[in-house]
Amino acid sequence: MKKLFLTMLMMASCFGVANAQLIIDNNGRVGVGVEETSSLNSLLNVNSVGATNTTVHINPNNTTQSTGLFVGRTGLTSDSYQMAGYFSVPIISAGKNSIGIQARATSSSSVDGGRSYGVMAYAGNASAGYNYGVLGVLNGTANGAGIYGSTSSGENGINTGGRYAGFFRGDVYTTGTLTASAVTTLSDYRVKRNIQSVGTSGSPLYNLMEMNVVEYNYIDIEAEIAACSSGSDTVSTICVAQVNERFLNEDEKHYGLIAQELQEIYPSLVSEGRNGYLTINYIEIVPLLIKSIQELKSEVDVLKANSSPVMRSSSRSFEQDVTNIDAIVNTLYQNIPNPFTESTLIRCDLSEDISNAVLYIYNLNGEQVAEYIINKRGATCVTIDGGSLNAGMYLYTLIADDKVVDTKRMILTK
Repeated sequence: MKKLFLTMLMMASCFGVANAQLIIDNNGRVGVGVEETSSLNSLLNVNSVGATNTTVHINPNNTTQSTGLFVGRTGLTSDSYQMAGYFSVPIISAGKNSIGIQARATSSSSVDGGRSYGVMAYAGNASAGYNYGVLGVLNGTANGAGIYGSTSSGENGINTGGRYAGFFRGDVYTTGTLTASAVTTLSDYRVKRNIQSVGTSGSPLYNLMEMNVVEYNYIDIEAEIAACSSGSDTVSTICVAQVNERFLNEDEKHYGLIAQELQEIYPSLVSEGRNGYLTINYIEIVPLLIKSIQELKSEVDVLKANSSPVMRSSSRSFEQDVTNIDAIVNTLYQNIPNPFTESTLIRCDLSEDISNAVLYIYNLNGEQVAEYIINKRGATCVTIDGGSLNAGMYLYTLIADDKVVDTKRMILTK
């Protein structure tokens, strides 16, 4: 008992509670910084009477002390592990939750400008490749995860259904490159319903031709943050989102699609993230590419069949009739280049019998911002001066004799 008392006394002195009162009750429980008449609950209590379910209870109530408990190690031992602290729960019982360490940093209400970290861990300057801020290992043979992350508040985990180094229940976001030997998507028919083959209606090949493939760089995030936060004491939502994107490489060239454009063709492939930006599910574009190739293969097979001597003979009269028809079909083409900064060229084909043809430019609010009367017939073009419009996305429509020929999108950057 005397040894235990000395040990607790030394521990209490290490907390550095200045001018605190030390008391020991008849049950050998120790209190530091509590009233002499207090009824102690834990074996060692600092600034608190403790709780019946804790052995050591520390309640840092001094506003000048940023750390409630500090354990530092400077000496080395003969053991291969040099630990500042060690917590062990060697017993796991049915129906109970065994927790090695529980860490919480929460508030009853949201605090703007504050930050909270359940666990903050640093590691560095050990052998190259062996520095881990957090090391999570799944021991034993039962299913689970070395690291489990969730966005569901207050949950205690779910059955992972397998053994994983990491299991995340919620969206996972990275500002860097994600490297993996393989990326798979759950696609078992047993987890699907309303299964239907993609038919020719709304042809994937046609829609594929409508997709505008672009090359681009990410914007200068830091400059955007400075621009949108200057002159205002309140940081807007877009500014906060840009802060989250600050690690993007502005000099690296990328290739892809514009989410707002793809949304008009395949809305289900575009999602809005929590930061307000739109994202694209590129993986599910692959089946559409496969279907497009299948369509092309079918068309090639038909053309091959029509090239046989029998088909050529039977279709000769039809071909003669076709040669007598004006070959020009009213057509509107995608502008080149797109996106553009200074100017862009919009080509179109107009048959000779068209009386009136006009190219209209609209913003995304449906407001007409420009019109170009086309007097020439056949293959012709219209040049759009970038200086006459503000930066943004526009729709352009060709109308011939009061009928819409086609509508396409273009993007003007500054």
